Amino acid sequence: MKTLFNQSQKANGPTSPTGCPLPARTRILEVACGLFAEAGFHGTHLREICKRAGSNVAEVYYHFRSKEGLYEAVVMEAGRRLSSDDGAFVASRRLPPEQRLLRLIESLLERLSAGHAWLAKLLIQELVDPVSTAHNYAAFGLERDFVLLQAVMRDWVGAKAKSEAIRLHALSAIGEAMLCCLAGENLNHALIQLAGPLPSRAQLARFVAQRSLAGLEREGAVPEAP
Repeated sequence: MKTLFNQSQKANGPTSPTGCPLPARTRILEVACGLFAEAGFHGTHLREICKRAGSNVAEVYYHFRSKEGLYEAVVMEAGRRLSSDDGAFVASRRLPPEQRLLRLIESLLERLSAGHAWLAKLLIQELVDPVSTAHNYAAFGLERDFVLLQAVMRDWVGAKAKSEAIRLHALSAIGEAMLCCLAGENLNHALIQLAGPLPSRAQLARFVAQRSLAGLEREGAVPEAP
């Protein structure tokens, strides 16, 4: 897993960017984020988390009470990181709708790719094998993006906006962003190699934005003439 922290090979687990050991709770949570995202709740064992975090089961139970409590903390952390404020998008509010849509999709790709790809993986795990009600926390992390995507598309379309079409295109844009980010983590997969090298994040964002607007136009939900 690529994280915001350095993965130390020493017994004390991950370290901060400055190389300093992290508190036990942070080490455990950071390692658990990656393992739960890779193997899901049922495929992840506390002993492996403890081994990689340089910790022990007693510390896990002290900070999180149980494996279920640790998983809930991981999903809540995913929701927090997904819903983090994006100053770049906020600053683009005065731009035309199509440019705001591009900025929003770029932001979503950035939050789900590279060192943050575990977020997309965890969301997929939750779709395949949801654990209790914990998955709601991660889903709420994308709620802001879903609302903003619809608002920007509606601004582009104008008063004749078709709500169902806009809702589906917003959902599709989120799904495409997740798939692209996961593809970037599996470049050797046969399906990815069929398409050749993946384009840059900026190119992907433009493609998704243009496809969304073109789809709305084909369905008759076109922007009003000035």
